[in-house]
Amino acid sequence: MYGNKLGFELMLNIGLLLIVGSLLAKVRLVQNMLLEESRDWRRQLILSLLFASIIILSTYTSIDIGGYNINTRVIGAIAAGLLSGPLVGMYASLIGAVYVYFFFSPSAFAGASAFSTALFGLLGGGFYPYFQRGKWEYKDLFFLTCFAEVADMVVILRMTQPFELAFHTVLEVAGPMIILNSIGILLFISSFNNVFIRQDMESSRQLYLASEVSRKCMGILRNGLKNEADIDKAADIILKETGWAGIMIADRTRVMAWKYSGHKLGQVDISDLPAVAKEAITTKKVAAAIQTEREDPLYEILKEYSVAAAPMMIRDQPIGCMIAWTKRQWVARRSEVVLLQNIVTILSTHIAMAELDNQKRMRQKAEFKALQFQVNPHFLFNALNTISYVSRENPDRARELLVILANYFRYNLNNEAYMVPMADELEHVKDYLELEKARFEEKLEIVYEVNGNLDIQVPTLILQPIVENAIKHGVDKKGVRYVEILVQENWEGLQVCISDHGRGFPEEVLEKLKQEEAVGSSVGLLNVHKLMKSIYGEDHGLNIVNTDQGSRVELHFKKNISRGEGE
Repeated sequence: MYGNKLGFELMLNIGLLLIVGSLLAKVRLVQNMLLEESRDWRRQLILSLLFASIIILSTYTSIDIGGYNINTRVIGAIAAGLLSGPLVGMYASLIGAVYVYFFFSPSAFAGASAFSTALFGLLGGGFYPYFQRGKWEYKDLFFLTCFAEVADMVVILRMTQPFELAFHTVLEVAGPMIILNSIGILLFISSFNNVFIRQDMESSRQLYLASEVSRKCMGILRNGLKNEADIDKAADIILKETGWAGIMIADRTRVMAWKYSGHKLGQVDISDLPAVAKEAITTKKVAAAIQTEREDPLYEILKEYSVAAAPMMIRDQPIGCMIAWTKRQWVARRSEVVLLQNIVTILSTHIAMAELDNQKRMRQKAEFKALQFQVNPHFLFNALNTISYVSRENPDRARELLVILANYFRYNLNNEAYMVPMADELEHVKDYLELEKARFEEKLEIVYEVNGNLDIQVPTLILQPIVENAIKHGVDKKGVRYVEILVQENWEGLQVCISDHGRGFPEEVLEKLKQEEAVGSSVGLLNVHKLMKSIYGEDHGLNIVNTDQGSRVELHFKKNISRGEGE
């Protein structure tokens, strides 16, 4: 009856919805609410009323064709569910359904139209998860709307009396409404694409900024929160990368950095921290405030800014916090709070790693000192007795042994170097064995086989406890003590093997060493084992093998360990 005029007027209505959709998509508040994964009841209500208004507008601007008002309300109802979720889709469509029931004309179709409106919102909400995950193409959305409109026609046929009126109405309006509304919803949803594009851009921006801050602050935070100059540099980097108006970094006792664009700042006491910072440290969670309270010590500076604070956590305990502020806008930017949380998490990780590395160095140094001062008093007593005995028969040899003993103890007690060339370590072992040779004479047999680069750095005093153990326990059946020191270079560095002809290591000692527990006199071996693992890695501890001839202890030293490592 109405032909082309009906289609034209319906397209005008769709065009009106597109204008409304485009305007809404540009409103920051709407963008933020649509992008939120979890909304509170207030935002759910706002979105519900917003889409219900679109449904009501579509009903109000419907086209009167005499027996029925052709409309575009399916677009707003399905879009509510697809864009905002099942709850918003249900609430918006129910509000719209109430309006349709009381105000739709003619009244014979009011009940059926109201029922269909509620159905549209539920249908859109049901497919919300698939739509949000990007699993849908436009053709799927087209066919969903076609299905909704077909269902609307079926409801009209079932619920409208008389049937002849319903049947003639469906024949007249079904084609235009199914085709044009299905196309219209594609255009309407497309007007919101910039929201999701903005979400991707914001996520990419946060990822980029967080990675840049991490890269540039990696070396600066090696001392944790102890060095104010380092924290000041980190604050400059963060401000430059994020474009925030200001930043404050504090530990539990003092403000480490206090930056504010365009203003020279005075000293700030820890008690002057903004309220959100104290809340973040107390609750161990991110805190944000759109407006600073007048009672806040920094109110005059922060009154025009939105402030957010995030605690720096190590082992679930706050060690400080970072406070950032941005120019206050009429809607809070959640993305800036998330960015702050990401940056603080990264910085906390850097600080934790620095602390862990520092503890590792301290442990290595403690183990090094344990080796340094592990001077066996029996060895000193026996060495002096031997020199005293030799002095009566061979004074020159006695003087030579005294010089060797002095060199030995000088190396043990005065050497502050953590890593030394293998050549120096071997000379120290040779001094020790020379003193023991003077004591045991022909009852001690020593064999050296050294091949390779002896300039490779090794931990000082690393070999002597193993050699001492070989002399103590490496006695064969004839009462002879045998010690073989083999040094060979390989692709990794140096391999040192110290062998004896004793009875081998008891199984309980080997088992305890694997568990890093000392048994009897194996404290020296345990210290060496732990020190090797802490410097070179878990697979570079002592390798002890019992053989038919005795026992063999293997050590593997890497080339790429510098002199200053562990200091």
